[in-house]
Amino acid sequence: MSAPLARLLLALAVRSLGTRHAAWGAAMLAEQPAAAADGRSLRFALGCLIGAWRMLPRHGEGRRLLAGYALALGLLLPVAAMLVVATLFGFPFVAASDGLGGFLTGSGTHVSLLNAGTRSTGPVLAVLLLALAGCHLPLAWWVLDRNWARVATAMRFGAATITTLALLTACAMLDVTTLLLPVAAVVAELAAVSAFAWWHDAARENIGTAS
Repeated sequence: MSAPLARLLLALAVRSLGTRHAAWGAAMLAEQPAAAADGRSLRFALGCLIGAWRMLPRHGEGRRLLAGYALALGLLLPVAAMLVVATLFGFPFVAASDGLGGFLTGSGTHVSLLNAGTRSTGPVLAVLLLALAGCHLPLAWWVLDRNWARVATAMRFGAATITTLALLTACAMLDVTTLLLPVAAVVAELAAVSAFAWWHDAARENIGTAS
């Protein structure tokens, strides 16, 4: 168990060093067999990872890596979690007496806004919201992997899903303004991801020009 974990930590350390310190990463990989032979592969890999992470803020590639993790862990995944929790409590076809907090925590009373004619739209709305939440998981991974083509595909899927949600909400005679928060979240994500992609591409162009 410790050997695979050590290899994983060491690979993460090497990737965190980036191309600028590729020689250091190669040296870590070269020393790993000796550390494994001494029975300290896990401690060695952990030390390499800590050292690599301490260097991240000191160079541009490291700062971009930190920004990517901040974007994924600080925005994309929390939005996905909030969408899932809100859906489980009936958003947007259930009224919560405690407002948004009621959807996120389950507090207060919850009353269905659907009638006999529109009740069938409830599961569809829930599936759409869960699909919107689910697309955030690969989106976060693709942002970290700098796979901008797939990031663009995920963002288009999110925009299409939120548009479908708005149309179906209107057809169910529900208050479309309840979707303002999810729409604002998608817009904020689009702006943040676009800015991050631009920063990454601009830095890569500068490196190419300098070389």
